[in-house]
Amino acid sequence: MDEGEWIRRIQEGDAGYLTPLIERYYAGIQKYCYYRVRSEEESKDLTQETFYRFCRNIEGYTNTGKCRAYLYTIARHLCNDHLRKWSQLPRMETEEAADRGVIWQGGSVEEQVERQALVDELLQCLPEEQRELVFMRFCLDLTFRDIARITGVNVCMVQYRVKRGLILLRRHLERRDSVEQEAADYHRNPKELPLVPR
Repeated sequence: MDEGEWIRRIQEGDAGYLTPLIERYYAGIQKYCYYRVRSEEESKDLTQETFYRFCRNIEGYTNTGKCRAYLYTIARHLCNDHLRKWSQLPRMETEEAADRGVIWQGGSVEEQVERQALVDELLQCLPEEQRELVFMRFCLDLTFRDIARITGVNVCMVQYRVKRGLILLRRHLERRDSVEQEAADYHRNPKELPLVPR
């Protein structure tokens, strides 16, 4: 049974078909929410709110094969609202909340921290308009068309911004690797300090 049939059955009142729909998209929606708010607890709440709002308005939903994009659009609006409220909290509270975030599962803790730190470092190099699009394309594996539907930016502009973002990331990595290589070379062969006359 395909997704369109699940939605039709849900609209007819058979809530049992919500489970496979939620199972299909829950992890991706939560990953996106976590990326936006940096709190495991808040990302779970926002993900649940996303599905709640989808279910609450399911009768008015017209299935055109874009359910995933529709869910991400809901999640994006909820995250934007949450971040607006969050920015009004005192700075110390927001830092404490960010510290409570949990790293995604997979690999040793050291590998997770290192991988997450590199991804965060790279994404922070990008302007916000590119950062979210690159994250959606490569961390959530969304298509350019889905990203365009979610963000309201046309497909060509999404492709352009992602391409420009990748160019910036490549340059940043090349500079970073160059600096690391120079440091490694220096530690292997430290240059002698000139003698100071007495």
